[in-house]
Amino acid sequence: MKRLVVLTFILISFTLKAQQAKDSITTVELESVTIVGSRAHLIPGAGQYISSKQLAKLNQTNINNVLRIIPGVNIRDEEGFGLRPNIGLRGTPVNRSAKITLMEDGVLIAPAPYADPSAYYFPSFARMQGVEVLKGSSQIKYGPYTVGGAVNLLSTSIPNSFKGFAHLSVGSFGTNQQRIWVGDSQQNFDYVFEVNRLASNGFKELDNGDNTGFDRRDVLAKLRWHNGASSRVPQSVTLKIVNTSEKANETYLGLTYEDYQANALRRYSATQKDLLNLSHNHISLTHSIKPTNQFSIVTTAYYSTTFRDWGRVNTIGGQSVNNILSNPTLHQLPYQIMTGKANGNIDFQNAARTYFSKGIQSNAQFNFTTGNLIHKLQLGVRIHADQADRYATRSVYAMTNGTMVQTSAGVNGNQENQIRNANSVATYLSYDLTYKGLTISPGIRYENIQFDFQNFGNADNGRLGANLRSATNQMKIVLPGIGFNYALNNGNDLFAGIHKGFSPPGMPSVNSTTGQAKVETAINYELGYRYNNKAVQLQAAAFLNDYANILGSDNMSGGGLGTGDQFNAGNATIKGIELSVGYDLLYKENVTTKMPINLAYTYTNATFRETFQNGGGDWGSGIINRGDFIPFITPHLFTASIGIETQKMNTTLVARYVGKTRTTPGQTNTIVPERNVLYNNVNAIAGFVIIDLSSNYQINKTLSAFATINNITNNKSIVANLPNGYRPNMPLGFNMGIKAIF
Repeated sequence: MKRLVVLTFILISFTLKAQQAKDSITTVELESVTIVGSRAHLIPGAGQYISSKQLAKLNQTNINNVLRIIPGVNIRDEEGFGLRPNIGLRGTPVNRSAKITLMEDGVLIAPAPYADPSAYYFPSFARMQGVEVLKGSSQIKYGPYTVGGAVNLLSTSIPNSFKGFAHLSVGSFGTNQQRIWVGDSQQNFDYVFEVNRLASNGFKELDNGDNTGFDRRDVLAKLRWHNGASSRVPQSVTLKIVNTSEKANETYLGLTYEDYQANALRRYSATQKDLLNLSHNHISLTHSIKPTNQFSIVTTAYYSTTFRDWGRVNTIGGQSVNNILSNPTLHQLPYQIMTGKANGNIDFQNAARTYFSKGIQSNAQFNFTTGNLIHKLQLGVRIHADQADRYATRSVYAMTNGTMVQTSAGVNGNQENQIRNANSVATYLSYDLTYKGLTISPGIRYENIQFDFQNFGNADNGRLGANLRSATNQMKIVLPGIGFNYALNNGNDLFAGIHKGFSPPGMPSVNSTTGQAKVETAINYELGYRYNNKAVQLQAAAFLNDYANILGSDNMSGGGLGTGDQFNAGNATIKGIELSVGYDLLYKENVTTKMPINLAYTYTNATFRETFQNGGGDWGSGIINRGDFIPFITPHLFTASIGIETQKMNTTLVARYVGKTRTTPGQTNTIVPERNVLYNNVNAIAGFVIIDLSSNYQINKTLSAFATINNITNNKSIVANLPNGYRPNMPLGFNMGIKAIF
């Protein structure tokens, strides 16, 4: 009903004010939500910003395909659409983007960023108008995860006059998108309303022919009151509301190598009931005030709830799926049940989790000058609480003639029954001192976190506490840092920084065999160079993350048992080089035809510096030795694009290379998937190249048409071996549609 009301309002607004349409959209950017924006060349760190104009050229709804144009970003593909991306920055673990600070409009957006940070909910990238990535010393303001960096997604902003946008597209695999938003700014009241739907039948092919796609829907509303332009003290209050729902026929189960070679898009019969139900609600209220031209305060109170129930196959014929994948010949009967060719029992798990995240954050900024010195002081505080309520249930299905039928409904909570709570107080103080071209930016961050873990046991579905095991943990940490930026003449900049990075240790364990997890800390160094003029943009940076303690984790999405425990791995070193170059081959003053080329390259070397007993998860189990490479950190990443742009049209060709990636720790030669190589002996995924093409044509002032071709060469390389088995990228696919700006 709420979507119908919003859509009705949109249509009425369009009817009343369409005559006010102009040639382009101009927006009022809220300073409170922007980390980098157009100021990327001024910060003491390697921050980069992808604008709405760049996103419009690429026409990508998959954030993985977009973030790879930024160096230092490491991504593991999973389901092919980028709905649940696995993102790491500068060598941090990629699994469920759990080791980056993930935000939407400057507010923490992971379901429970402290208590259970795996981002099983990720905002719909299809409705975003920009994305910011911040690395280096200046991201100390955007914790709690300050080793690698922060990703801030920018939702549709309120325009400064009546504007609207509509998007309609269709494509391969039944993929389609419908998006419309309208907004306006009046004398004292502004708004934007948006609805977005992205759906697909899926490109994978279930043995029984069922749908393997998804349907995700979003509603966004922003309402802003502000006083008049002549007011002595400008201030505003903005209410933001987001509702997201999704049903996805998605699975954790991939393929054996032989089955992958026969049909990379296949899905086994045992996954026919796998289903993700997800809902997310967010509300925030932001107050901005500027008592003087030099002093401003932005305060946001926020509350989010997320529910996710991912039902999926767990064990087959008494064997784990990893055992079956590792040796189908040895486990012939379970394999036949998995493929629907034999009858037998399948254990099925509904992993229901309910999250909330709430808090209030305030950021004050004071600018002043004394002689030739320019000063900027920033002070921030955030009081935050979040919770993850895990209530997983295991049931039994019978595979009969290729069809699964439930034979035993499990008692709720018989697989997992626990509550994870976290409370935190975080503050920071930063100071930018500028003298001529030199800016020095010292800063300090403080985190005070309390964890409370309650495990009720799998037999206490009423949570009476008879078998309750609980643990608490409190930690405090001070995180200093300093950055430098020196602006030379003619668009040249040098920047450098050093700061103490940090990640929380997660829940205290009640049954750990390797000891309690400690905080993850690293001293992070950065040295870089930037050059910007009208034709050339260049940024190069070298980085070193010197870990005093790096943490591993046990998540089912990472191939583990799913306990969520974190494990101490001791000292580690991650170092590398980032390079990005943009150049217009046809640049001339007052010439509108352009031929931009863009290059992004990342080299990363990541090794453990201690020998230790690992606790499981996506690093495996057993002894990990000093000098072993850290898995899932790709040494070589390269993205190149070339385009042609005129006043009427633009076309962009993008090639993304992901180098050979280790999947287990080690120092020996890599073994990639091949025929007659056992699954458990594979320690790397071969490198691959994916090429996409996007084109836009301006029909008139209001309408434009676009088309994309993803994976032009129909590359069928294996892109991942997690959570369970080998996984493909999206095959060759087409997408076309129209956009309207009014």
